[in-house]
Amino acid sequence: MKNIWIIRIAACLLLLSVSTSVFSQEFRQNWEKKVFAAYNLGGTSPLPIPAEIRKINYWKPGFGGTLAFHLTRWLDANWGVTTGLAIDLKGMKVEADVKYLYTSLVVGEGDHAGKFTGTFSGKDQTNVRNDYLVLPIMAAWRPNDQWAVRLGGYVAFQNDAKFEGVASDGYIRNGGPTGEKITVESATYDFANEVRSFDAGIMASGDWFFTKKMAATAQLSWGLVPIFPSDFEGLSYKMYNIYLSLGIAYRL
Repeated sequence: MKNIWIIRIAACLLLLSVSTSVFSQEFRQNWEKKVFAAYNLGGTSPLPIPAEIRKINYWKPGFGGTLAFHLTRWLDANWGVTTGLAIDLKGMKVEADVKYLYTSLVVGEGDHAGKFTGTFSGKDQTNVRNDYLVLPIMAAWRPNDQWAVRLGGYVAFQNDAKFEGVASDGYIRNGGPTGEKITVESATYDFANEVRSFDAGIMASGDWFFTKKMAATAQLSWGLVPIFPSDFEGLSYKMYNIYLSLGIAYRL
């Protein structure tokens, strides 16, 4: 059910794309339609990296990417305004050594099975995948027919969220730094229900048209809104979506 409204909006955009093809020559000269698909690299990360994260053992991008339609209104030969719609899947997998990380864990086995909130020290493996519907608004500049760059911002609405992980090889001080020490061989956490329903930030992109229709494209989206609300107590620091999309664009 969550994806029905995305399908409907995508269908409306497809109809808009088809209908504009019958407009006047003047429209085609002043407006530019582009679709692109890209792979997302980056992470959902705290800024700056907090002292509780002592060492990052590995990081790899999750399965995710961007499928977008952009519409640019060129005001003159060089300057324009771009908007559009994108389906954006942002994810990563990371393992870190942490110390005194405030969090909530579910211990499923052993003498201390249960849910504990406090400071954890040990290994933390996090798996993130958040799906968004993104609306950009950017200023566009093209110095020539081969290059175009854009800078502006975006708002995004979450369609589905995944933020879960495993804590191991350590212990948690239940209640805080001076609380009861609970040995953690393996515990889990799942904060998906706490992820904000929206995101917003800055966006920059660049296109290099190696043919009249095809371009290599890069797009950076830097979230300025923490993914968890201010009253969230599962982590003691704020996290932001910071991703670089690399892919191919096609000018319609």
